[in-house]
Amino acid sequence: MAEFGPALMILLICFFFPLLDMLSMGMSYGLCMVLNYNQVHEASLLPMSDAVSASGVVRKGITDQWLAGMGHFVKVQGYPQTDISYRDGQTGPDKVTDRIVMVRTTIVCSPFLTIPLPVVNVPGLNGPMTFQITAERPMENPDNAP
Repeated sequence: MAEFGPALMILLICFFFPLLDMLSMGMSYGLCMVLNYNQVHEASLLPMSDAVSASGVVRKGITDQWLAGMGHFVKVQGYPQTDISYRDGQTGPDKVTDRIVMVRTTIVCSPFLTIPLPVVNVPGLNGPMTFQITAERPMENPDNAP
């Protein structure tokens, strides 16, 4: 009985709280992937001028909706950064070249609980973790790309 209290503290501090932080960072990563997939889907439908606009649907509209919804479950530091680029795909037998849009979303997330470690800074346990998620999708209309 005398050793139950210290053993419980060791279990909580060394196992339970770090596992809780790792679980929350895994959930944050999954929610950030949802944001990126929604952005790349919308970028494949829009003309390039609308997709790369800083106040457009892809870089601002979808991000704002995500922050107001699923983003509540992610401890985001700052505003998510989105980079959009285009590249050539395969050329078909009819001599039409596909265009592929690539969306890279960078998000800095803080852990659910900050565990005080005096010497080291471990991303995801006592420091922020940066997620950089990239997805590609063929353009629905290749004429919308540069």
